[in-house]
Amino acid sequence: MSDIKNCDVQKHPIFHKDPEQWMQYINKEVLVVTDDGSEWTGWVYTIDPVSDSIVLFVFEEDETKMEIVMGHAVRNISVLNSETQTHKAKFDQLFKTREQQSFSEEELERRRHVLKLWFVKNLLPVSTTGDNGEILSISDAVYIEAPYGPDNCRSTNEIILGRIQGLIKNMPADHESW
Repeated sequence: MSDIKNCDVQKHPIFHKDPEQWMQYINKEVLVVTDDGSEWTGWVYTIDPVSDSIVLFVFEEDETKMEIVMGHAVRNISVLNSETQTHKAKFDQLFKTREQQSFSEEELERRRHVLKLWFVKNLLPVSTTGDNGEILSISDAVYIEAPYGPDNCRSTNEIILGRIQGLIKNMPADHESW
């Protein structure tokens, strides 16, 4: 019985943190102070939940800089600007592929709907997730992001990933009229 109690004490810190704590910083401008007294200012793109490392971007007129502040060195984080929408569009431009940027919102919604119908027709348990329901999820094993093609799938299970990608590749162009 004491082994079970010791196991709880030795859990990785990720199991003791509330994800909402980290999410409060996403897309906001922050000041990060490290143990050695260094200060880093920038817009938070993401925070790695395992290492607590913070990915900051500094948007200047002629260039964009990225800094990664290692989590073990962070002493304090202060929010300087809470306007999240200001730089969300800039992050989207940095990380969306040209293919993703070329589709209108209406076209992406149509593609998501058509693919969802295809999964339902093939008896797959599909749901939507993400902030605005923009990500398709199959049993939390595979996630498909815009623009909803075979290359937009992600999963840690290679076998399931390959099967879902194959299903998307073999989707008939006119399947929604069935």
